[in-house]
Amino acid sequence: MKSIDQREIKMGDNMVQAGSRCRDDRWSLLGMTALVTGGTQGIGHAVVEELAGLGARVHTCSRNEANLNACLHDWEMKGFQVTGSVCDVMSHGEHVKLMDTVSSVFCRRLNTLINNVGTNIWEPTVDYTAEEFSTVMTTNLESAYHLCQLAHPLLKASGVGSIVCVSSIAGVVALNVGSIYGASKGAINHFYVRCTTFTPDIEMELLGFNSQKHFLKKLGCC
Repeated sequence: MKSIDQREIKMGDNMVQAGSRCRDDRWSLLGMTALVTGGTQGIGHAVVEELAGLGARVHTCSRNEANLNACLHDWEMKGFQVTGSVCDVMSHGEHVKLMDTVSSVFCRRLNTLINNVGTNIWEPTVDYTAEEFSTVMTTNLESAYHLCQLAHPLLKASGVGSIVCVSSIAGVVALNVGSIYGASKGAINHFYVRCTTFTPDIEMELLGFNSQKHFLKKLGCC
């Protein structure tokens, strides 16, 4: 694991500020730590870059070692303080291994856990197999719950701990994305105190909703 000196950090900070839409001295995460699951693509990748760009030290994980190494190299070139490890969130044993690594990297303290990993299998409800049901629920719900349990001592030790779980509008209203997926995200919404619902297609329009009926109409539910 390569150490990053202050000159490298400063260089990375300048690069990020030059290319960012929202860098401001009022926003700084210097000295903060974060674990982002599934950070090599999609929402997770964007979260890793945002946190690291604001100065946080970030650890992420992926099932795909090649993708993870490519991302780590890219982040190193940007001057970001990001480490990573291979982890399949379907495995309880790998949850433990991941959190042991995080504890070692961040000296037994963690400020933020972001449960981002998720999956979906598009099937009519009556056609789901037991294996498919288990895959969606284990990936989206059970892994997040278990990682929260494992992270709790590290979050508590930091003195300023937060848990963010990436959910979905499908966990709030019925959409044509698979009932099991919706059930897993609905459960996330009920389990956690701080839960982020992210829906790229309508996130900007959410600011303009003036009623529940308007909201549901935009989703095509009424």
